[in-house]
Amino acid sequence: MFSPIDILYIVLSFCALWITLAVFWFIWQAATVLRNINVAVDETRVQISKIEGAISGIRNRFDAMTAPASLVAEGLKRVVEYVVDRRQEKK
Repeated sequence: MFSPIDILYIVLSFCALWITLAVFWFIWQAATVLRNINVAVDETRVQISKIEGAISGIRNRFDAMTAPASLVAEGLKRVVEYVVDRRQEKK
């Protein structure tokens, strides 16, 4: 039948098979986790890009509004100075 050394070799071959399967399974799980992390990072980059675009748009609108607003403020300042000067002349 089988000698003890043959049985040992059969057992060792099954052990090698199971170890190979376990290592393959661990590598598969690690690759799946890394893929999920990669997908999450890509989605985060897209969201950050959208937020950056929104902030840039708000900044551009604010910059566009401040230039005319400073001109209006300067005009109002001159009008107030003129009114103050006219009141002082009347006194």
